Amino acid sequence: MVTKNIKLGSGLGALKFGMTREEVKAALGEPNEIENYNPLEEDEGQSEAWHYDEMELSANFDEEDNFKLTSLAVSSPDYLFEGVNLIGLSQEEVMQQIEMMDLGEVEMEDVAEEEVAQQMVCSIAEVSLNLWFEEGQLSEIQWGPYWDEDEECYIWPE
Repeated sequence: MVTKNIKLGSGLGALKFGMTREEVKAALGEPNEIENYNPLEEDEGQSEAWHYDEMELSANFDEEDNFKLTSLAVSSPDYLFEGVNLIGLSQEEVMQQIEMMDLGEVEMEDVAEEEVAQQMVCSIAEVSLNLWFEEGQLSEIQWGPYWDEDEECYIWPE
């Protein structure tokens, strides 16, 4: 079982960004679902999302990065962010916590589709973090390895 402490830029417990699909499978077992999709940019190649329903965890792998683990997303209140349980908190409560952590510039975007409930994403590019809100409550934390702006590549954890 994966430890529940989110590590920005690094991963989650034994899961480290940059792991191969085989290494992730050895750590977590078979996913409940594997979803293949094409990113918005046509030159970026395929992406795969592995969903582990019981853990409320998704792992993403990108062809552009040799299908290494490039992001994780969690939706269970069991996961801790800097020691704090954020899932289920109101947008205002989460933003107060994030402000105290001083993680960088926060960008908010309304991503709701017409027939879908209110949906916002809060992005903090400096730490490769997206916080997804539905109906004003945090529903998902998504994060990846840090990004080197100069080299335009991931900074893989040790």
